[in-house]
Amino acid sequence: MTDARQQDLLNTASRLRELGRVPEAIAAYRALLAAYPDLPDSWYNLGYLCRQAGLASDAMAAYDEALKRGIQGAEEVYLNRAALYSDAMARPADAKADLEKAIALNPAYLPAYLNLGNLQEDLGDREGAKAAYLRAIELKPNNAIALSRLAGLGRATSPDDPMILRIKAALGSGMLLPADRALLLFALGRLLDSCGAFGAAAESFAAANGGARIAASGNVAPYSGPDELVRADRFAAAFSTPNARMGGLLQPSPQPVFILGMFRSGSTLLEQILGSHSQITAGGELEMVPRIARGLGWDPAAIAAAPADTIEEYARAYLQRTRTLYPAASVVTDKRPDNFWFVGLIKRMFPGARILNTVRHPLDTLVSVWTQYLSSSLAYGYSPVAHWERLYPGDILSVQYEQLVKNPEPEIRRVLSFLNLPFEPACLEFHQSTRAVRTASVWQVREPLHDRSIGRWKNYEQYFRSLPPHPALSALLAIESAGKSN
Repeated sequence: MTDARQQDLLNTASRLRELGRVPEAIAAYRALLAAYPDLPDSWYNLGYLCRQAGLASDAMAAYDEALKRGIQGAEEVYLNRAALYSDAMARPADAKADLEKAIALNPAYLPAYLNLGNLQEDLGDREGAKAAYLRAIELKPNNAIALSRLAGLGRATSPDDPMILRIKAALGSGMLLPADRALLLFALGRLLDSCGAFGAAAESFAAANGGARIAASGNVAPYSGPDELVRADRFAAAFSTPNARMGGLLQPSPQPVFILGMFRSGSTLLEQILGSHSQITAGGELEMVPRIARGLGWDPAAIAAAPADTIEEYARAYLQRTRTLYPAASVVTDKRPDNFWFVGLIKRMFPGARILNTVRHPLDTLVSVWTQYLSSSLAYGYSPVAHWERLYPGDILSVQYEQLVKNPEPEIRRVLSFLNLPFEPACLEFHQSTRAVRTASVWQVREPLHDRSIGRWKNYEQYFRSLPPHPALSALLAIESAGKSN
């Protein structure tokens, strides 16, 4: 029977959780569970809140308590543990084991099959992913996530490919939510693209992007070119000299290497190549730099003026987090494309940091972004990197996607020389790596290098030219037209 004090503590914790006041809710649940530890659902809620706060170890401990105390629906706990292992702890084998435990407890638990399929894709197990998605479809035939992921495992041979027909049937069912419809339209567009039906693919991608905006219900990150330029100018003003109030760590261990640039510009390919080097561990898209920027208030002037001891404390926390994820690593890549905003912060924390900026033909980048269902939180900027290159000459190396694909060995040698590392032939065999890869390019980076994506925009040139005029797109197309006429 619940006593009055227990109920009061529970009500307080639940109210704070519902209000999204995460740190206070964590403290409230800890107070509740210190006095009344035999509450498995409250342990689960504490685990959920700790996940939100980025406290992976605390979340795992809370989930363990929920299981130990006999929580009902334990498969959901194992699902959340698997997400922690995969997303926050770089332990995909443990994630897979927990997903299999969830399925053993509840063979009809759809989320476990979807997550298992995604994990198998990360690990490069195409057949394992296919089996998981097919089982998910057996449980829910028109599940958009399973269908779209299944479609992404292969290429279509013609517009009448069975997978294309299957997705069209699902789209015609009239039973889809806007987000699910957008997801399937993106998948359909990519299948049509793969078999050369570019006109139909363009129509599908256009509908998909429109549907994604509807699904976001006004939560799409606002993008304004002039506003991005203002933001870039604020960073340039705050970081006008390379050594002001630097602080930081001169000899960090492990040594971080930052890969940044426009989304879909080849950063995952570059990291996969470097991760095949015996001295480099591919860290993937780490969240630490944006989290540190948030802790400093986001404001460029505040980041630039933060005390040196504060910067050093953050730098040590960054390294501790990296060591927790990759305890044996000596060099770790941090492939977070939008870190281009925070090069000044990176250079304050690690004055000797080496930074790789990936660059790709802007129209090919545009097409690659346009054909992916990316997070509605993403907005883009181009100009900051030029400022950082002027401020930190010799510490930022631009890597052109086209050069990396067409002339891989000399380009890889150039990058490794920049990192003061010897060339290793394994870097040319990067596609044979068995490490987990978490990216929209998961299958592209498991193929040998090819040039199919160079000049891909030309497949959609006619469609782009048919659109109402847009200053940026019109300028890019005009440059290409001028190039053809010369």
